[in-house]
Amino acid sequence: MPTTVTVIRDGGVRARGYRDGDAIVYDWGFTWQGVDYQQRSFVLLDTGFQINQPVIMPKQQRGWWYCDLVRVVDNGHTVHVDDHWIDVIVGPPDHPYRVLDLDEYADAIATGDIDTVTGIDGLRRTQMFLDRHLNRRHDTRRDSWPDFPPGAIAALAALPITPQWELLDK
Repeated sequence: MPTTVTVIRDGGVRARGYRDGDAIVYDWGFTWQGVDYQQRSFVLLDTGFQINQPVIMPKQQRGWWYCDLVRVVDNGHTVHVDDHWIDVIVGPPDHPYRVLDLDEYADAIATGDIDTVTGIDGLRRTQMFLDRHLNRRHDTRRDSWPDFPPGAIAALAALPITPQWELLDK
């Protein structure tokens, strides 16, 4: 049975969410090009990745997933989630996934925005996320991903969308 949590996204959004095991779902919103949108995001606590199907993806990529490496600070009832540069775009199983922004991640380490220990941890968590959910190893099938969308979000994905969120002053 999911339990209620508060998610703080990038220090700028506070949203009600639900936790089920090692996964959290929360609904939030934003304005882009003068239009208000509602977005559902999932946090995978075991790998520290946040995933969603962006509502503003180009038409030909609707239904694709955008996955972000995040720093997670889990205080029980409140979970802080902060983007940590590395992104993975996941389309249909017959398309390759794309890893983005490794250069920005390297720059963050080089400039001291994240320390070396945190940088190493993020690279290891990214590899763990790819291996658990997307890498096929010797499997030649191209009609499904090994575990994507992750089975850990199935029960949460079935919950109705009930956005309760607010913008925070950064």
